[in-house]
Amino acid sequence: MSWNINTSRARVEEYIQNMGDIYIEPLDREANLDSLLTPTNCRDIYGAHVYAQVSNFACLASSLTDEDEYKRMIQALHIYQREVARIVESNAIFDGFRVHFQGSKLHALFYRPIRNPRAIATRAVLLQLVLKDFVTNVFNPAFSIDDFKIAGGTDIGNAIGTSNGIKGDRELLFIGSPANYAAKIVSDDWKMRLTERVYAELPADLQNLCFECGEGIYQLIGLHLIALNDLLDKYGIGWSREDSASRIESDKASSPLSIIKFSSADTLIRLDDLSIHNSKRVEAASVFADVSGFTRYIDHAERDGRVTDALKVFHVIRRELATVIKVDFDGIRIQYQGDRVQGLLHLPKDDQSSIALKAVRMAAAMQSSMGIIKQSLWGIQELTLAVGVDFGTTLVSKLGQHAYRDRICLGEPVEMAARNEEKCEGNQIGIGSAVYDALPKQVQAPFTYSRSVQCYVATDLDAYKLGLIEDAIAYDHQKGVYVQPGAILKINSEEVPNAQPFRPARPYAP
Repeated sequence: MSWNINTSRARVEEYIQNMGDIYIEPLDREANLDSLLTPTNCRDIYGAHVYAQVSNFACLASSLTDEDEYKRMIQALHIYQREVARIVESNAIFDGFRVHFQGSKLHALFYRPIRNPRAIATRAVLLQLVLKDFVTNVFNPAFSIDDFKIAGGTDIGNAIGTSNGIKGDRELLFIGSPANYAAKIVSDDWKMRLTERVYAELPADLQNLCFECGEGIYQLIGLHLIALNDLLDKYGIGWSREDSASRIESDKASSPLSIIKFSSADTLIRLDDLSIHNSKRVEAASVFADVSGFTRYIDHAERDGRVTDALKVFHVIRRELATVIKVDFDGIRIQYQGDRVQGLLHLPKDDQSSIALKAVRMAAAMQSSMGIIKQSLWGIQELTLAVGVDFGTTLVSKLGQHAYRDRICLGEPVEMAARNEEKCEGNQIGIGSAVYDALPKQVQAPFTYSRSVQCYVATDLDAYKLGLIEDAIAYDHQKGVYVQPGAILKINSEEVPNAQPFRPARPYAP
């Protein structure tokens, strides 16, 4: 199946009609967010959002060639996610909420004690300090694959908690500036950062561990173990290097290399079948699509009392983009990540040219679907879509704690596709060189290399314009076409009986 304008318009209208009323209430007591939040039953949650990323994993997932080394990397990632989830969620340690892992990037939320800014900010910053110490002094000695380093970011404020997806394909989402900005300030230089809003809520002893590094962003200094232990004791955080090291050794014993399996994929990957016993290593295109201007749109909606309308817009966009990935292009919807969606294309197997063209078609279809949504819903003309694409060796799996295993896609092309999307503006599609080089020359034409974005960028390329380009390829003006008259006009690229030759003046491309 492929994208069709009438089908997309009908889907969007159906989503809008069947959405139902959306309710948003302040979260004023502790609750099980997994069961509480639905697309229509939402909560305004005051909390601190923490992102922490070990980016070494992405490079290893694409570059390792030795089978045992690759298994060791999968084992390390599996155990890393298990232990970090325990550190975040254990009542005896941080008593936080693990939203999910995005590859090796953790998203955690602190909202308890309810509406207690100092306690929430304190826990968020202490988590950053603990994770840095854990990776450096516990995790690295346990796994000698690489010198793993961690970077993080945290922000605090109100965000709307909701969920999106259908049936078993549903995930929690947090919409608002603290959830968005915490991810944006995660750096490439292995620093732990926080916003001025977090800094303002910290007690003096934690403020003394921060220094401003520009534009209202603060950076945490490193701590020796004695100083860190004193802080953890003071604030009732029950973490220790020894306990984490013991749990890691236990996890290594229960997940030896002998049980770890990975393979390529001849058919469409079923995510629910994946685990440490069954991971997939494939040549694939990663696609990220992000709604540019959505955080600002939500802020204006809160000011104008239109938040429920804004959430309806959000759900319609997420639902349609996921359907484009899964139904129109037979791809895999990996994750929702705030106001962006992540997809993967890995078929036809090892056919880079076909996958690259399919990924560009999908990106163009997403732009067209976004246009249909803007025609169908009022007041969202400022919203646009930025799409990033790249291709290469990718690990696909579900790892970590039992019953809380996140879908993950890991590899350098995943990171580059996300970066391409982040650097592109709305109405743009950014593709890496591996995708660009695999495209037909006519499809390359709308893309121009951008030094600022550091990839090939096409602006205002939608399904209609891409279709014109592909029609021009099919009816090459150098070869001519043959028009066969009859009740239904037939156009052929080769001579057939009773057909008249016709040569277009030139291929049409926008």
